[in-house]
Amino acid sequence: MEPAANAAEPPTQPAASGRGVAAGFAFSFGLGAVLAPQAFAGALGWALAVAFALVALAGSALIRALSRAGRSSGPLFALWTVQALLVVPELGLRSAGFEHLSGIQFGYPHPEDFWQLELDDELFWKLPADSPLANSLGFFGPEPARPKPPELRRLVMLGDSCSQQDHPFAWPELAARELAATTGAWECVNLALSGYSTHQGLRVAQRWLAGLEPDLVAIYYGWNDHWLARGAIDSAKRPALAFERLYRASALLQALRRMFVRVGWLAGDAPLRDEPRVPLEEYRANLVALVALAREAGARVVLLTAPSTHDLAVPEYLLKHSFQRDARAVVEEHRRYNEVVREVAARHEAPLLDLEQRFAARADRSALMREDGIHFSEAGRVAAAREFSAFALEQGLVRK
Repeated sequence: MEPAANAAEPPTQPAASGRGVAAGFAFSFGLGAVLAPQAFAGALGWALAVAFALVALAGSALIRALSRAGRSSGPLFALWTVQALLVVPELGLRSAGFEHLSGIQFGYPHPEDFWQLELDDELFWKLPADSPLANSLGFFGPEPARPKPPELRRLVMLGDSCSQQDHPFAWPELAARELAATTGAWECVNLALSGYSTHQGLRVAQRWLAGLEPDLVAIYYGWNDHWLARGAIDSAKRPALAFERLYRASALLQALRRMFVRVGWLAGDAPLRDEPRVPLEEYRANLVALVALAREAGARVVLLTAPSTHDLAVPEYLLKHSFQRDARAVVEEHRRYNEVVREVAARHEAPLLDLEQRFAARADRSALMREDGIHFSEAGRVAAAREFSAFALEQGLVRK
């Protein structure tokens, strides 16, 4: 009887295969050592380079030894696979400076602007903590003293880019200086930020207003509230910020998203909705809540309407980038939202500085606004500050 063929022959790993795996392993980790200092600046890049080089030497030697002994190098092969398919592409893309925009969209900030902003679960964005112009709250300006010094009076500004623009010479900051010149020590804590709606403003007030011990609170919103929403209205928006943070940290994820967008597996832009970021009734409710929070914090409160020159000309970019359906809607929606400010002020007995009407009555009103018809020119910032400080004195909101 003939013995069964190969019955006593144990399987072995060919030496040539072991040498090939060892060479591939060493090349992959060696390439990582070369790319790491370019992908990560400073000590981290060099530490990773040394680590990759050591793993390349030790791992390839161990693979050859296991191969000679006829043993499997499966775990090291798996490590090599991860390095080759994930780590090396990530390092290569980082070294090349590759970036692709995220999917978070509000109209403004534009997706590319989110790279320079810090993500926030409630506010969606704020200034990064390492910005030399920002305080710990995530807004422009010096760190506000807490508790507030007893000799100091404080104006807290809740608003959007119209009240943040040109820091430290934004109109609320100029108004605080006007008040200080005639009534003693005043400072402005400016919690206004580009792109903010009353949805975000209410969260800002809930988070910080009482602790800032304001004497006077100014509320100026509207523009971002009535621009058309992308994807969802503000109160329904649930950006996957945990994933967004991971996405920002990974050039490989960004490359994959770019590929999926190009082949049509993902939408490049969030769908434009036929409703504003903050619908009118939500805008009304947010203003009412802001007035209540200001009063609960022990402050006097002033509501402001936002002036515009859009009745003279609507900038083309607002339509090109779909902030609104047409020029007529730009003008009409802004008027509707300003009218709500007036209604809230009247119903809740809150002082109203109607800047829209005051600027409209001036012969130089075009010179008070920038070309976009939204933001103040230098002359407009000075005019708004003077209007506010004079109004506060006339209404008895500030004592000399």
